[in-house]
Amino acid sequence: MKKILLLAVTLILSANLLALDSVAVISASKGKVDLHRAAKMIKHKTGDFLQNNDEIRTGKESFAAYKYIDGSATVKVFSYSIVQVYASAKDKKLSKTVKLNKGSVFSQIKSDTGPFAVQTPTTVASVKGTGFLAKFDEQEQTKFIVTEGELELKILDKIETQSVAAGNTAIIQADGSCEIRPVSEIELEELEQVELQSKQEKENKKMRIPVVDPNGKTRYIEITW
Repeated sequence: MKKILLLAVTLILSANLLALDSVAVISASKGKVDLHRAAKMIKHKTGDFLQNNDEIRTGKESFAAYKYIDGSATVKVFSYSIVQVYASAKDKKLSKTVKLNKGSVFSQIKSDTGPFAVQTPTTVASVKGTGFLAKFDEQEQTKFIVTEGELELKILDKIETQSVAAGNTAIIQADGSCEIRPVSEIELEELEQVELQSKQEKENKKMRIPVVDPNGKTRYIEITW
């Protein structure tokens, strides 16, 4: 019953929120987490909606997570990161892009739920169903550690693409050179730390859904599951 109700909530969200430019929900927040919208700082809390082009910035020992309104993907944002949230409707599904300008994010994506990509200033990683850690540092090095599924990498200054399977790491330097190798012991330890920190995320029990009435006014319905 809970799964059926949650699916109904997701369908309502998908139908109503896209029209209001809201594309995701904040599912966790710890430490210094700033939300910027149209160059303004926005107060926020767990359960609030994220709009298209919102920017999340995390500080020292901080953590945030958000879930797309169609239930297709969860993105976990770690310390000292800058992330922009993008999504648009495409073929009745949500096409999602995480723009990683600094730091690291872990993405978990369900299969057959619309396009999903993580983009750094040098590289785009596209997936259809997978889990992976993405990092972009001050030396403009991009790193993708794939835990399951497969990534398709597109280096922005080049034409060709490359595939990266689970258990492998792709490292793209600022000059566009790319190395793909098995995940190292140090990276395995890093993934374990990611898992530990991710456990701070808690499922929301309530969600406020915007519904436009016949007079054009937006009202909110609160659903508990």
